[in-house]
Amino acid sequence: MNTSGEAADQVVRMSLEVGEAALKISGTGAKHLAVMLYAVLKAKKKTKAHHSPMRRKQRRKKMSKIKSALYPVLQRARYAEFISKFEKAKKQPMADNKILMYSTSKGRLGGNLLAIKNYIEKNGLDYDITVAAGEDIPPADKLASLMAQSKFILVDDYEPLVYVLRLRENQHLVQVWHAMGAFKRFGYGRASAEKNSLTHKNYTEAIVSSPEIAPIYAEAFGIGESRIKPIGTPRTDVFFDCDYVAAAKERLYSQYPLLRGKKICLFAPTFRGANVHDAEYPESFFDCEKFANALGTDWAVIIKMHPFIKKPVQIPKSVSNRVFDLSTEREINDILFITDVLVTDYSSVIFENAVIGNACVLYAPDLEQYTDGRGFYFDYSDYSCGSVVYSFSELPQAVLAAKPGEAQRKFKERFVSLCDGNSSARFVETILESKK
Repeated sequence: MNTSGEAADQVVRMSLEVGEAALKISGTGAKHLAVMLYAVLKAKKKTKAHHSPMRRKQRRKKMSKIKSALYPVLQRARYAEFISKFEKAKKQPMADNKILMYSTSKGRLGGNLLAIKNYIEKNGLDYDITVAAGEDIPPADKLASLMAQSKFILVDDYEPLVYVLRLRENQHLVQVWHAMGAFKRFGYGRASAEKNSLTHKNYTEAIVSSPEIAPIYAEAFGIGESRIKPIGTPRTDVFFDCDYVAAAKERLYSQYPLLRGKKICLFAPTFRGANVHDAEYPESFFDCEKFANALGTDWAVIIKMHPFIKKPVQIPKSVSNRVFDLSTEREINDILFITDVLVTDYSSVIFENAVIGNACVLYAPDLEQYTDGRGFYFDYSDYSCGSVVYSFSELPQAVLAAKPGEAQRKFKERFVSLCDGNSSARFVETILESKK
């Protein structure tokens, strides 16, 4: 293939002219177009630069436009076979009461999806629920048929398979999301996001934990604010179930009897690194022996590392009766029920903690570096509920002084005002019943 500047310019012009049409291509045609243009882009990288910096800048800009135009084509091409199956399955009737709960991220149904399912079943509501999660995800033919027949498709995380689908008339793809509040930037709120992507944009509805953050989720998902429904976070309904809370507390106290009668500090930082493969938490940030000794014998310290971090916490024998590694505990929320003070950094656990009503200290020794890499929706101090410290030496005293107060009340009102034990009920009323 000719890789001269002239040839590259010609491809640029051609690609931009057919960009709109390319977005509508699927199947084999999309694959062929994508392969051809990708080859040109790859070849262009190998071309020696014989032009001025301005000329090279202009060409890079044009190439960026090609890549952007290619993005949705490649997304649809990747799932061309499934798209075809879904389109054929549209010939089947769609049941108004049929719900498909589709989740690939956790290996099982949980979080908001499980809370909604439990509420519907507990109240005997007339909905036919099918779960496609973990080992229960059926083969492509069956899955396409289930999606086409379901009036409601519910997801709780990033699900690339559904973004390439053209939904049926009056069909609803609802994002119930796994997180709550608005902390670290995500989706199209990130500067690096590909704006031409299909990701998230076909949600008919998405739920949020308070009205104030509705515009943030609209931006993050690339959808109109009218599609964002402030109804609360269904999985927090259990926080208001006295029997469940009592049972969770007793289970933990029975399993870890040395926790009884202690004030409890939960240390739950997020991971550092790009992903699960290089996730870590710097050991220099936190010395559990010094921390426990500074708090005193009235306190116990529970450490809950992010699930991405696989390395066990090394607890010195001298404090093994007051420091406990509960990183393998499935539900951090159960631990929050016995917690007096939460210490975290950039984790969304601050929102669950606010609903429960515990004191909180933010410990951010690397705030500048983390902000540069990810960024937040608001000033970091806005998330403090009272206290922010930047060095380990300050941390014990901040924990000892921490208590719920006016700052926490304002935080709760701002970010999780609708997490009041009735979120699942509002979901059914607002999303399901109104659309039947």
